[in-house]
Amino acid sequence: MKRNYCLLLFSVLVLFILSESSAICQGWTDLRIRLLPDSSFAVVEVKTGKKIRHCPHHDSNGKIDEEQLIYVLGTLDRETWLDPKNEKVARKHLENHYDKFIAKVMKKGLHGSVNINRAKLTQLVALPRIGPVLAVKIVKYRNMHGLFEKIKDIKKVQGIGSGTFNAIKHYIIAN
Repeated sequence: MKRNYCLLLFSVLVLFILSESSAICQGWTDLRIRLLPDSSFAVVEVKTGKKIRHCPHHDSNGKIDEEQLIYVLGTLDRETWLDPKNEKVARKHLENHYDKFIAKVMKKGLHGSVNINRAKLTQLVALPRIGPVLAVKIVKYRNMHGLFEKIKDIKKVQGIGSGTFNAIKHYIIAN
């Protein structure tokens, strides 16, 4: 009897895990994402009974994970949508959260330098002219190519030209 109950419970768990499509995430395991409630996502699409949940940014307690929020905003163009209108809905939802976050960051201001070799997404977006897309590109570049030796090496990141570099050069270090 106990064995049958365990088998049934395992089967239900497997069905739950296989019935939902996983979203793009940074540092969250696939299982963690699958166990999140639908309210943790910007948009949930349904196609023939299968859920596709997009842009997770709340943890299991409903609290916004700011790193994840920035990551999903910075990678929104990689999502595949059943209905293209849902991308606009998701973007608006995420940008509302981001606007509240960045307003708090700007109110505090920058204190000290931002180390471009160790900075989290939340620290990178505090820099002038660096939004979620560039912040994600900086982290991805750093992960693929190693640490920046000099601050001017950040110009190797696609999208960071002389104008952006001149806006951030007095706020960053690379040691």
